[in-house]
Amino acid sequence: MKRRFLVAFLLLFFSYSLNIYAVEEEPSPPPNIGFSLNLLGPIFGIYSLGVSSFLTSRVQLGLNGTYFDTRSVDPKVTGWQTQVRMNYFFSPLYKSGFYIGIFGGFESVQIKNNSGRSDNYTDPIGGIIPGYRWSMTKKLDMLLGVMIGYMYGDIQISPELSFVYLL
Repeated sequence: MKRRFLVAFLLLFFSYSLNIYAVEEEPSPPPNIGFSLNLLGPIFGIYSLGVSSFLTSRVQLGLNGTYFDTRSVDPKVTGWQTQVRMNYFFSPLYKSGFYIGIFGGFESVQIKNNSGRSDNYTDPIGGIIPGYRWSMTKKLDMLLGVMIGYMYGDIQISPELSFVYLL
């Protein structure tokens, strides 16, 4: 676990140090609104939608909502989760590169195991998301990351794959 955090930290530092020497043109102004969607989630019963806006060309603030109904996956999760999220991009706008995000919010979920045990969690959530932004076009980004934080009543590590469409 410590090695994974060390590798993530070194990758972020390496990306940041390369961007210091890059000649970059900051677009003015950054896009004012974007919509995010997790396209792979519905396969597993996770429906997520978000709206975000850039505060600067590197800082993005967003609000995400998720509804869970994972009937075909063990453990079965039903309920909802909402997050306020902030991403810092190490690369300039419209360029691919690493990012780090932080999130906080609230959840109300019920988790049923195959053993028949059921747990309800209605509590705050929070964590970090190191990842990579792939700028597919000037209007479409793909975020690939790892969510590390407190959710479902315990510390969780889960992948993130979402698409952000910028208006």
